[in-house]
Amino acid sequence: MRIGSWYCMNGLTWVFGSLATYGLASITSSLRPYQVIFLTFGLVTVAVAVAMFILMPDSPTEAKFLNDDDKLIAIERLRGNQMGIMSREWRKPHFLEALQDVKTWLWVAMIFCISVPSNGISTFGPLIIHSFVSDPFDTMLFNVPVGISHVIAVSVSAYVSMKWKVKGLIIILLCIPPIIGFGIMLSFPHDDAHRAILLAGYFCLSTFTGITPLIYSWSAQNTAGDTKRKSTSALVFIGSSAGNIVGPLLFTPEEAPSYSRGLTTNIALFSAVILLVFLTSAYLKFLNKRHAERRVALGKKAVIFDSSLETASEVARMSTIQENWERDARLHNGELGSSLDHPEGQQSDYEEEAPNSNAFADLTDLENEDFIFVF
Repeated sequence: MRIGSWYCMNGLTWVFGSLATYGLASITSSLRPYQVIFLTFGLVTVAVAVAMFILMPDSPTEAKFLNDDDKLIAIERLRGNQMGIMSREWRKPHFLEALQDVKTWLWVAMIFCISVPSNGISTFGPLIIHSFVSDPFDTMLFNVPVGISHVIAVSVSAYVSMKWKVKGLIIILLCIPPIIGFGIMLSFPHDDAHRAILLAGYFCLSTFTGITPLIYSWSAQNTAGDTKRKSTSALVFIGSSAGNIVGPLLFTPEEAPSYSRGLTTNIALFSAVILLVFLTSAYLKFLNKRHAERRVALGKKAVIFDSSLETASEVARMSTIQENWERDARLHNGELGSSLDHPEGQQSDYEEEAPNSNAFADLTDLENEDFIFVF
C-alpha cells in the first residue's frame, strides 16, 4: 500500500503538474516557457531530495519519528515476514544468488515489458489528445482526467491486492483494459470521425499505472537478505530504465497517424506480462512447497502463519486455530498430559524449533526455510 501511495503521486503530477505547467507557461518573462517550467520543478525536486536525505531513515531502528515502543513493533513486523533489518555488510554470495535466481529475471522481464508500453503511452498519448486541440498548452489540460484515472487505478489496485493478499491476479486484471484500449486504437482510423472512440481507447490504458508499483512490491516481498534485496531492486530498476528507453522508439513520425507497429508491440508486451505472472506464481508456489519440505525435515511446522500483514483480530483468530491444531496433534500422538513418555528436559518428536529463529540472521529468501513467498 505504501508503494502504491508513492506511485499515486505520478497521477497527481499529471493533474497538478499539468495545471502548474499551463500557468507557468503563460508567464511573460525573458525566459522561454520551458525554461521557467524546468527551473521551477527542478528547484522543488532538489529541495525535496534534501529533505528526504535528512528525514528518511534506512531502517526502523534509525527512525527518529518513532519512539522505542514503535521501533519494537516495527522490528517485530519484520521478524514475522522474515525480511530482516538493514545490514551494511556486502555479501558477495547473496549478490551472486540474486543473479542466479530465476525469479529475479522474471521480475526484470516483467518490469521491462510494462515499461516499454508505459513510456510509449506517454509519447503516443499526447498525439491522440492533440487531435482535439491545436494549442500544445491546451493539450496539457487534457492530462488532468488522465491523471485522476491513474490515481484511481493505483490506489484501488494497491488496496485490493492488500485485502486479497495477492499480486499476480491483480496484475493480470490490470493488463486487460490496456490490451482492449490498444486494440481499439489499432482497429479504428485515426481521423476526426473517430476521435471519441480513440479517446475512449486511450483512457482504457490508464489502468497500466497500477501494474508497476505491484511489480516492485511483489519483488520486494519475495526477496530477503539485505545484499540480495538491494541487488534485485537495482536489476529491476535497470529493467525499467531499459523499457523506458525502448518505448518511445516504437512510435516514429513516419508511421503517423496509425502507429500500427507500436500499438501491436504494446499488445504483445501486455500479453507477455500476463504470461510472466503465471510463470512467476507457479515458481513461487514451487518454492513454498520446497521450503515446507525443508521445515518438516528440520522438525518445524510445515505451515507457517505470516502475521505481519494481518489485523490484530485475524492474528488472534489464527493463533487460536494453530493452538487447537497443536493440541489435537498431541492428543493424537498420546503426548498431552503424559510426563512418563517424555522425562523432564527431553524434547518430544512433535516439538519444533521456533519458526522465526532465522528472522534476523540476514539470510536470503532461498536460504531461510521459514521464508514464505507471496503470489
